[in-house]
Amino acid sequence: MKIFNLFPLTVMKDKIIVEDKERNLLVSEIFKMKEQKYKNENSNFAWTGDTNGYEFLFSNNLFKNLSNKISNVIINYLKTLEINTDSLDIYYQRSWATFTESEQSINFHTHSQSNISFAYYLLKPPGSGGIIFKSNELQNEIAKNIFTTSKIEKSLINKANAYNSDKSMFDLEQDSIIIFPSKTPHATAPNKSGKTRISISGDITIMLKNSNGFEHLMPNFKSWTKF
Repeated sequence: MKIFNLFPLTVMKDKIIVEDKERNLLVSEIFKMKEQKYKNENSNFAWTGDTNGYEFLFSNNLFKNLSNKISNVIINYLKTLEINTDSLDIYYQRSWATFTESEQSINFHTHSQSNISFAYYLLKPPGSGGIIFKSNELQNEIAKNIFTTSKIEKSLINKANAYNSDKSMFDLEQDSIIIFPSKTPHATAPNKSGKTRISISGDITIMLKNSNGFEHLMPNFKSWTKF
């Protein structure tokens, strides 16, 4: 017997090492951002720089070295998908820090305005929660809502596995980076460590250097006409 798993969602995990001196500098800078512009109406949810006026983190020179390292990993992700990066201009559309304290989390969401998204764990105590991915298109769902928690509790589904699950969690360690298509629904698990978790996230837009003969991928903005 052979099993064929078709139409995968490809998520890449890698590691980017930051020296302690640089890490402490970046963490201190993120603390300053949070203190200067703190807006968090619900204490159950993490503070995110993209909704608090700090959505262009990589324009800060302190983060230049880290952004360069992340760029290399993004290129590797595109090459894994066999995308010819020589034909593309690649931009950090947004970049921001996320500050997650005890019991805080982030609900499921997507980044529909971009192509690729990532999360890098600058400060990640053990037990501080992972990232969860969710699929809204379950290719193996042979009956509506058959792959739900209630069906497992009622013993209709023996156990959750890669063939029948609509969610998957990665509990990553410090200095890990995870990369995925921006359209993928994702959330974070609650921070149970009692310590602060700091991650750096970003959205990436790709566009053709030359769109001649292409219909669907975004043409380069340098050829656009503003009105």
